[in-house]
Amino acid sequence: MPYRDGGPRFLGPQMTLPLRMRREGAQLIHGPANALPLLPVGLPGVVTIHDLAIYDHPEWFPAGQWFATRVVVPQSARRARVIICPSEATKRATVRIFRVDPDRCRVIPHGVETEFSLPLSTEIRAEVTARYALPPRYLLQVGTVQPRKNYVTSLRALKRIPLAQRIPLVVVGGFGWKYDAVVEAVRDLELRDWVRFVGYAGMPDLPALYQMAQAVVFPSLDEGFGLPVLEAFAAGTPVAASNAGAIPEVAGPAALLCRPDDDESLAQNLLRLMTDSQLRERQIAAGRARAALYTWSASAAAHRAVYEAVVTG
Repeated sequence: MPYRDGGPRFLGPQMTLPLRMRREGAQLIHGPANALPLLPVGLPGVVTIHDLAIYDHPEWFPAGQWFATRVVVPQSARRARVIICPSEATKRATVRIFRVDPDRCRVIPHGVETEFSLPLSTEIRAEVTARYALPPRYLLQVGTVQPRKNYVTSLRALKRIPLAQRIPLVVVGGFGWKYDAVVEAVRDLELRDWVRFVGYAGMPDLPALYQMAQAVVFPSLDEGFGLPVLEAFAAGTPVAASNAGAIPEVAGPAALLCRPDDDESLAQNLLRLMTDSQLRERQIAAGRARAALYTWSASAAAHRAVYEAVVTG
């Protein structure tokens, strides 16, 4: 059963919660977000490590995470009976950074919600268009505005697209941290009329935002999985992305990939998706087929198999 953190900010999740789980007869502890409780209570542990980019590039992240990165996460990786990773890329990083036995790691990919692939009514499309003041045609990038999502390269690519073929970029995601370079790029590249920051969007708006986009842009500098790529695939929207982290592993041949710093190639990939109808249809079909491989039911079954092996082993 799921347990919520209870009690004081530190003592609750690290001490009070595991003691309660032991008292109530839990057979194992699963830390689904990179961490197990620091207090050992005699229960076997499973930890999910989603992403370790902060170890190689701390400059992409907010300060003040020393205790988590240097104490909690490493100790969790050492203590866990099984480490679940969403991708082979994250597994390799886990083995390299924490020097754990690869046999202790299980790769269990995420799934993608079926809502992204369901056809939307004209009414819903109209409502979402009005709510976000969407232009008739647009490119879409989804993710918090922060260094790792590499919005500056998206903006440079947008500037390279000739005016006659350029369409606006709609950004779905709040401003997170260290986003000054993005704001400066919009100004310096003279793209104020070509970029719309609409903030966070959740269900049911997100599927419509994907489905109505001409293409999804995802030039991230690193990803432990890259869920927006799958969401776009399921929505039937072609993708131009980077070849960094787990993105090539998740996307396969269904996205047009380039180096994350190559704004010229990104611009060309976007132009091809917007102007080559045959390529566009091939990529859309490949994306839908790719998304069908990633289901939450398969992910849940694989998690259950890990739990059973830990409890009985």
